[in-house]
Amino acid sequence: MKKLMTAVAILLFSATTAFADFTFYAPTKPGSGFDQWIQVVLKELRKHTDEKITVEYIPGARGRTGLNKWENETRFSDPDGLQASGGTAASNWLYIKGIEYDFENYSGVGIQLLDILVGKSKTWDPMKDKLTWGNESALGDTMGTIMMICGNLDGKIESYKKCTDEKLNLVKGMKDGPATMAFMRGEFDIFRGNPTAWAKKMSKITTGELWYTQGVFDRSTGKAGDNPNHPGMHFDAVFERTWGEAPKGEMYDAYRLAQTWNDAVQKAIWIQKDNPRKADIVAALRKMLADPESQAALKKANGGSVYQWAVAEEADQVIKQIKKMATEETLKNTVWIIKAVFDYDVVYNADRVSK
Repeated sequence: MKKLMTAVAILLFSATTAFADFTFYAPTKPGSGFDQWIQVVLKELRKHTDEKITVEYIPGARGRTGLNKWENETRFSDPDGLQASGGTAASNWLYIKGIEYDFENYSGVGIQLLDILVGKSKTWDPMKDKLTWGNESALGDTMGTIMMICGNLDGKIESYKKCTDEKLNLVKGMKDGPATMAFMRGEFDIFRGNPTAWAKKMSKITTGELWYTQGVFDRSTGKAGDNPNHPGMHFDAVFERTWGEAPKGEMYDAYRLAQTWNDAVQKAIWIQKDNPRKADIVAALRKMLADPESQAALKKANGGSVYQWAVAEEADQVIKQIKKMATEETLKNTVWIIKAVFDYDVVYNADRVSK
């Protein structure tokens, strides 16, 4: 009852208060890799709207703190607010405890359909050498890498635990920044990053090369496909060249579930549902995407590569499409392999299964 009265009070306050400007809620800390993307986008977006857009940072728990607050409070107290979300917070929705947000409760402004690129040391042979690596921000990437060094095996998820023990020296407790530095020092054999991180880091590492890309989400198929900026380097294509057959089986399905949730919603902007001012910010976004100067700025931020956006209802459709991937079997297998390999405190939640 108390929560209901609070929500009603917030709504009444909102209805009588004019929000002339937009507050952009960022579930990250200033200066983070995510924030670098936010700053580039907002700099260009501001050129195409008369409204002022200010940023409020709510970091913590890899985006969970800010998004939980948005779900329960901010979208009611500031219905004109804009909420950003990142890939880790998106994939965590599948299996991490304490998740209260659900993207289908909001209305999409835009999702930039980005990719994750995986590089390797030129001296490391994935078919012969044991892999040393670890990155707690990259569960999907690690699952794909395990498949790349193990092959299809017998198709059963349990078989990959033994192969992982034999072929992967997993360093726990590492996150994106330290993991990247370890690769640059020659301590790790592989590196992963979004296009911005790739351009900044890999351009300085002469000992590294592109191994494969996770792929760019294709709205026409509902799956990750080839990245036109790196043609022929999609995971599926590289796997088939390596092993002589297409990737398949329970591990592949689990990898694709975790990876697609992480990468397809890697950089997104949301607004409260049924907000009439959504049209204003969507119009500004469309103008930004049609402006050659803004496009050049976004291209530069992505290391010279162009990545498309899903705008408005297209963004809502992306969420509906990737939710269909979470079958009961695949979600259970995803939770199993994460527990078995990473020893994470993840849970199977039947509410996440595709209806």
